[in-house]
Amino acid sequence: MRSNTKVTEIHRHGGAFRVTTGRGIVDARNVLLATNGYTGPEFPYFARRIVPIGSYIIATEPMDRKTIDALMPGCELLIDTRRAASYLRTSPDRTRILYGGRVAAAEIDALTSAPRLKAILDTIFPALRETRITHSWMGFTGFTFDELPHLGSHDGVHYAMGYCGTGTAMATYLGHLVALEILGVERSPIVLEDIEFVTKSFYRGNPWFLSAIVAGYRLLDRLHL
Repeated sequence: MRSNTKVTEIHRHGGAFRVTTGRGIVDARNVLLATNGYTGPEFPYFARRIVPIGSYIIATEPMDRKTIDALMPGCELLIDTRRAASYLRTSPDRTRILYGGRVAAAEIDALTSAPRLKAILDTIFPALRETRITHSWMGFTGFTFDELPHLGSHDGVHYAMGYCGTGTAMATYLGHLVALEILGVERSPIVLEDIEFVTKSFYRGNPWFLSAIVAGYRLLDRLHL
């Protein structure tokens, strides 16, 4: 199904499922929900368990590889220990540095976040002060209240989500496990299938509390606490 096709409803239809989308209706024997940080109100059970948090990233202009090797010798990925996480990596061809983090308490657009991210990057690597930024983008990660990914099934719908910032690795792994489950292939269970997918009584899918938490984390970082 194309990524711009919006699913509006999933319900049982005989021994299978009927999926209603903006482009038509699809009947399916199995359904996997993998919406993570983009889980909407159409799926209230999951929306109450996933907290969408914006992640903002910039990419530098192409640089001489010697410059990158001097800044990140033998390293492709770095992450710091601040509560408001900051992370950076090299591009696959090792000609750019990609830097990401959280630069505002509330969600902002990629144009606003770009100069703020660049200012932080310049404090990490002062040698990049004259280096331009060519790309800026953002997307929503999916966090959970227990800070763990979850997979399983609910009302017959398979799901894998809640990677809490580790989706590049975990989504691939959990997606493989769910695929084996759907195909009926025997596999060893993992601990993430045995934990309750918890929510909070005050949460209905709108992270109204996020701005206050992020602001508090940024203050603690500034105070080095």
